[in-house]
Amino acid sequence: MIKNTLLGIAALSVTIISMLLTSTNLIAEDKKQPAVSSQQNTQSPFLITNDLPHLTKLLIQQWDNPALQLTEKQKSQLLVIRKETITGVRDRAPQILSLEKQVTDGIFMGKTPDELNAAVQAIATLKRETTMIQLQCIYDTNKVLNKQQLDMLLEN
Repeated sequence: MIKNTLLGIAALSVTIISMLLTSTNLIAEDKKQPAVSSQQNTQSPFLITNDLPHLTKLLIQQWDNPALQLTEKQKSQLLVIRKETITGVRDRAPQILSLEKQVTDGIFMGKTPDELNAAVQAIATLKRETTMIQLQCIYDTNKVLNKQQLDMLLEN
């Protein structure tokens, strides 16, 4: 029963992450759809799942908000940041999910923790990399936006 529950959660997580990461048009996202919370997305590709904002998602939701006053130069810079961020995470997310499935399946098939250690270490490395990508995104976005824009973005 636990194995079926874990498999169901894994399948749901794969579906959610796939939906989030398969967008090919950087602007044509649904601006009204709220970001998926870390509680809903139990298999986040990041190490820090609660307190770091997903700025690219927040920006797309507010992209045409006149109160945000994004200039064309800022928009151009932000699109580059978004593309780099999404590409970096998208490249790693399937690997993370596959490794997590290997570990989950392996432990219930009788593998020892030592036998699963390499996969766990690989997950840790990939999640560290995606977290660093997210931190770079936040840092770069902070350099592009002024304080008022950033404050407005984070309060929404």
